[in-house]
Amino acid sequence: METHEVVTRTSTVRMEAGRMIRITALPNVVQTLDDAKGDVQIFDQLSQGQPFTALLDIRQLKSQEREAREFYSQPGHTPGLVAIAILIGSPMSRVIGNFFMGFNKSEIPARLFTSEDEALTWLAAFPVAAAQPQPR
Repeated sequence: METHEVVTRTSTVRMEAGRMIRITALPNVVQTLDDAKGDVQIFDQLSQGQPFTALLDIRQLKSQEREAREFYSQPGHTPGLVAIAILIGSPMSRVIGNFFMGFNKSEIPARLFTSEDEALTWLAAFPVAAAQPQPR
């Protein structure tokens, strides 16, 4: 499978094998609402309306504005997302990850990890081919 990658102001977003989108926060950036909305548009482009899982690596993220956190916590903001694993490491990434988990009211499984291998193993348990994309 060909890898498609987009670099934004705050992250690298890449579709990988197994229909997994890997989002890696760039070092020391502050994500705004506009950044969050732009990332979701990229998810839509890369997934082409098909189901996918996501690995979100926020270990190097400096901060995330309140509006961006609220946007991500809204149900239905990412159609087709089957499950999301969030990689944390720094104290700030732990705060952001815990905030997301506390406000994640959707039916999409989400979990925090400090180990990338464990996150990938967990995501592999979600069969994206059998899932149906969520309507916008």
